[in-house]
Amino acid sequence: MTTTQVQETTTKPELPATTITWKSIGLIKLGGIMLTIAVVWRIVDQFVLGLGATWMNIFPSKLFPFLIILGFFWRFRPNEIDSVLGLSKDRMRSHLVLGILVGITIALGIDFGGTIIYALLIDPSYPLQLHIILNWELLGYMFVFFLTNAFLEETLFRGLLINGFKTRYSPNKSIMLSAIIFGVWHAGWPIINGGEGVLIQVASMVFFTTILGIFFGIYYVKFTSGLSLLGPIAVHTIINFVSECFKIGPEPVIQGPDLVFSNSGLMSVTLLMFLLTFIPLSIFLSRFKHEQVVSKWLKVRRTEDEETTLRI
Repeated sequence: MTTTQVQETTTKPELPATTITWKSIGLIKLGGIMLTIAVVWRIVDQFVLGLGATWMNIFPSKLFPFLIILGFFWRFRPNEIDSVLGLSKDRMRSHLVLGILVGITIALGIDFGGTIIYALLIDPSYPLQLHIILNWELLGYMFVFFLTNAFLEETLFRGLLINGFKTRYSPNKSIMLSAIIFGVWHAGWPIINGGEGVLIQVASMVFFTTILGIFFGIYYVKFTSGLSLLGPIAVHTIINFVSECFKIGPEPVIQGPDLVFSNSGLMSVTLLMFLLTFIPLSIFLSRFKHEQVVSKWLKVRRTEDEETTLRI
């Protein structure tokens, strides 16, 4: 007697064509789509709705494009949330601590340092009052605003765009391309603020934010080896929060970075402090790795603990 076994073949249901497309779309194209969404939303909030002049600021154009990016990757490409968006939980604490230290250094060196040095060494009569541009009640909200802004801009410009450009270009060229786009992204604020010398203010804003973009790119690609954007997010948040909400001296009276001063001496000292802060930090971040700094710190701590034990 012969028994014949019939093996049933089951076929998996085919995924919708749109799902396959979104999962396989190139990073450059995906970055362009997300950038377009963010730019359109930013233009609407800035120029059409005029939210920058309200207490809300342009918060919708920060929050919702970020949620769109995060939701897209969570739905279609969850394995790339760490590698592309840089939102890794690995060594989160050390990344945040180093980012906070770098952010404080930049904020003190540029936003406050130039004015303080000018008043102490060049013009002792220059007043050094601390001004809070917004009400105390809004400081907490503005911190959340700038934190959300940092998550959007870092995941978009450093995460998506740099990793997208790296599929075609070298890391250095990818950093530069992303930084230039990041600089142009900020050109709207001087136009809205208006006043004399708008073109100079636009050029200054694009130039300095491009330098910032290069710095954040070096931090991400070189220092963290493209593993985490938590450090740049911390730096970005602190820089924006301090420069937008706190001012020293009588000249700066509006929100935003101080790009043009009526006092040429103060402007020169501030530019010098900008260079003296960013150049050494950029060299440091490009030559060393996050792991090296953490390892060195732990070694120093162990040595101090051993010396303390010996004294006891």
